[in-house]
Amino acid sequence: MLIADWQAPHCSPVDYLADMGFLTGAVLAVHGVQLEGSDLDRLQTLGVTLVSCPRSNRYVGVGSPPLEAFYAMDVEVAFGTDSLASVDDLNMFSELAEARRIAPKVPARTLLRSATLTGAGALGFGDQFGSIEPGKRAALIAVRVPEGVSDVEEYLVSGIQPSAIQWLMSTPNSQIPTST
Repeated sequence: MLIADWQAPHCSPVDYLADMGFLTGAVLAVHGVQLEGSDLDRLQTLGVTLVSCPRSNRYVGVGSPPLEAFYAMDVEVAFGTDSLASVDDLNMFSELAEARRIAPKVPARTLLRSATLTGAGALGFGDQFGSIEPGKRAALIAVRVPEGVSDVEEYLVSGIQPSAIQWLMSTPNSQIPTST
């Protein structure tokens, strides 16, 4: 087909990819800043995980992802840091802080789940990583929590700095440092 023969499909990108049979539970849809309503419903129905990188979206000027809508539509949401081309660091806690800023109604526990269990599952590692359970591999950190913090989950989505994090242990096959 020649480029001159191409016709716009007159549907959303989600509808186009779904109708082609591309969208399955094995696909990660990244960013999704412009997605709403029926597109989110279709992603949820197909079991597609939406990976949000809110700091990157802000940096490149495309707007904030509608995280509250993602969760309201029961879409599986995971978080990514995109890359150092669009964020200052790859600190997942900084990503969570931006998510908390733009989605204050989403419970901290839900955001943490997206950054751990959902992310591991979306990458195909849910049976190995994402939670602390017998039989799973571990890359554990300790986060120093200041005195007086009454809601640890909320604190964890407030933007933890690397100086407050210590690596405790890693699995034999991982490349994770043992301390920072």
